[in-house]
Amino acid sequence: MTGKTSPLITITLGIVLAGSSTGLCATPTTLRDLAESALLTHERIARTDSDVRRAEARIRLARSVLMPTLELNGTTTWYGDEATLDLSPTESFVIRPSYDWGWSADIQQTLFSGLRPWRARNVALLQRDQALLEQTTAANNLVLDVAAAFLRASADAERVEVARSNLKLIESQLMVARRRFEVGETAAADVARWRSERAAAFQRQVVAEGDAALSLRHLERLTGAGPIEGLAPLRHVPAPEGTDDQLVDQALATRLEVATLEHQLQAAGLMIKIEKGGWLPEVTARAQYYSQKAVFPSQDWTSVALTATVPVWDGGRTAARVAEAREDLRQVEFLGREIFRSIANQVDAAAIGHRAAVAADEAADERVEAAREAYRQVERAYRVGENSATDLLTTTAEQIDAETAAIIAGAQREYQAIALRHAVGASPLPDFEPMAILAAQTASEE
Repeated sequence: MTGKTSPLITITLGIVLAGSSTGLCATPTTLRDLAESALLTHERIARTDSDVRRAEARIRLARSVLMPTLELNGTTTWYGDEATLDLSPTESFVIRPSYDWGWSADIQQTLFSGLRPWRARNVALLQRDQALLEQTTAANNLVLDVAAAFLRASADAERVEVARSNLKLIESQLMVARRRFEVGETAAADVARWRSERAAAFQRQVVAEGDAALSLRHLERLTGAGPIEGLAPLRHVPAPEGTDDQLVDQALATRLEVATLEHQLQAAGLMIKIEKGGWLPEVTARAQYYSQKAVFPSQDWTSVALTATVPVWDGGRTAARVAEAREDLRQVEFLGREIFRSIANQVDAAAIGHRAAVAADEAADERVEAAREAYRQVERAYRVGENSATDLLTTTAEQIDAETAAIIAGAQREYQAIALRHAVGASPLPDFEPMAILAAQTASEE
């Protein structure tokens, strides 16, 4: 976020830094570092990486169907007695020994099967590409989640500083009220009001510290980065420019979901052709070498066979599978319409949300300036007795509320810029490519 330094923060900033030796030594963690850590450790990315490996395994399986198969088979048989063939009283030979064995080497190659193996390989290639696209989408979604958690934690940390500064300011005003009461310039009720306000300020500080600790732990668990000592401020994130229609067109041209849909359509079309291949003949070539102990009819031989199978009637199974594949294609087409509509709605919401966040941030800045000026005027008047403690309490509360609203508005503005980049298909963070980080990690592991 762009820094918005409050007078309430600057009052105690030196005290806070002096009392925290860890804050002096630790290097603030940037959003880029946390996003990179999340990409390398989060199980969401690990699952998509597993899907990519499974898709690659399906490619190898589809290719294996195109290759010939080689089998070695062996048998051993024991009979109760041997069988002999007597040609004459003095001449005979064994046609089946009591202990027999045989082995064969078989090579088989499918020559034609309706091009189904080739199309199945193409489907597997499309599914691999689709898995890679889905991995990129998951990585971008994770970076968006990390950015939201980072901005929430940063805003909560700033709210803690505002609450601490508020408490210090209230305590100083309480001391002033007591001195004025001691010299008879104010009533006891004013001192009581400041004491009550100090208790409320301490309560707000405790709540803010709890919220900050919770959001920081959530960020640590989301990114797997370990203990985070401090967060570096996020500078202004550039948002995509253009009209709403231009942003929608850009999203439809670059969003990975659209490319994934194209792969799904191609795969569904190929599946129809694969199922139609069941009506085509299948031709298989097979070569075999066989050897056995028995000499009848021969101890070894070689054979070559060419087999053609022509489907005539299968009870309608192929027709049913073709009809199902066609409906799958229609389902993908319906899904495409939903994706286009969803992308357009998401871009419109992100663009309008970004404009609203910019306007709200500018209004919050203006409100802070007005609240600060009002506090200075009332505080000076209070010191000379021209305003009451109630007036000063009111302006103090207004300034604290304005400071808190400005923090939230600044964080929302940065998040909406990141969300708009994500909606149009750009990297959520400028000059940050999640897939390049994952590719470098994969290369280092190999």
